[in-house]
Amino acid sequence: MSITIERVQAPREVEVTSEVLSSLINLAGRQRMLSQRIVLKAMLAFQQFDGALATARETLRTFEDSHTMLVEGRDGLPGLFSPALRDAFHGSGKVAARIANFITLATAALEAIGQASPRAEAALTALIQAVDPLLAHLHDVTAVYEQESRRIARQQKKEQQALIERIKAIAKEAHIVSFNGQIVASRAQVTGREFAVVAGVMTTITKELEAVVSAFVKKTAAKEG
Repeated sequence: MSITIERVQAPREVEVTSEVLSSLINLAGRQRMLSQRIVLKAMLAFQQFDGALATARETLRTFEDSHTMLVEGRDGLPGLFSPALRDAFHGSGKVAARIANFITLATAALEAIGQASPRAEAALTALIQAVDPLLAHLHDVTAVYEQESRRIARQQKKEQQALIERIKAIAKEAHIVSFNGQIVASRAQVTGREFAVVAGVMTTITKELEAVVSAFVKKTAAKEG
C-alpha cells in the first residue's frame, strides 16, 4: 500500500503594473467613502427623504461589487496578488469577514426601511454602529496597498538596475571581441577582409547597444526625478 503525499503550494505572486496598482489603491480608498455614503443615505431613507433609499441600495451594490473586484479580481485587476494583501483581508483582522457582515447589516437595514418594518430602527442602529470600526479596517487595507506599491517599485528598480548592468557587461564583452577581431583581421591581410567586415559590424552594434543603455538610464532617472 503506497501513500501519496500532495504538496500544497502557496499562490504565486502576480506581477502588476504601476497603472494597476494605482487603480487598486483608488478602489480601496473609495470603499471608505462608499461605506459612509451607504449609512448616510440609509439614515435619510429612514427619515423618508425622496430617493434616499434607491441611492443607498445603488451605493451598496457598488460597494459590494468593488469588494469583489479587490478580492477576486476582474476587468484587468488581479485580486489579492500578494501574501500581504491576502493576510490583510483574511488574516487575524478578518477584514473580509467584517466587510461581508457590514454588507449583510446594510442589506437588512435597507430592506426593513423599504418595508417600513418595526425592526427598521434597530437595523439602522446596528448599521451605524458597524461603520466606524469598518472605516478603520478599510483604512488599514488601503495602507497595505500603498505599501505593496512602494515595495514593487523598489523591486522593479532593482531588476532594472540588474538588467542595465547585464547589458553593460554584454556590450563590454562585444567591444573586446570586435577589437580583437580587427587585430586578427589586420594580421590576416587579404584573407582577413571578410572577417574585418564582421568585426566592424560588431563594433557598430556595440556602440548602438551602449547608446541604448545610456538612453535607458537617462529615461529611468528622469521618471524617478
